[in-house]
Amino acid sequence: MKNVNEFLFELESLKAGMGMSGKTLTDETKLIILERKQNELKRQAEQVQKEIQKDIEDLFDCISLKQANIETLSDINTYLHEELRKVEEHIGKIKSAKVTKSA
Repeated sequence: MKNVNEFLFELESLKAGMGMSGKTLTDETKLIILERKQNELKRQAEQVQKEIQKDIEDLFDCISLKQANIETLSDINTYLHEELRKVEEHIGKIKSAKVTKSA
């Protein structure tokens, strides 16, 4: 958008320097100016569309990474709970054996 604004500013400066206003421009000159503006706007629209597509791809990459992270943490959580269950089971056996010896 900055390029278009700069182009239009320069164009206005040229017109002022030549003593021309929008009313004194020929239709052919107006057509050339508008076609250039049209081409610039199309180029910018394509650039924005590419940025949108890139951001969408980045989003899906991020989602995939987060999904893998969640799966890894879930596996770690399952492992920790299994180890905790084993430790608690051993603690129970030791306490049970201790009570049996005491009696």
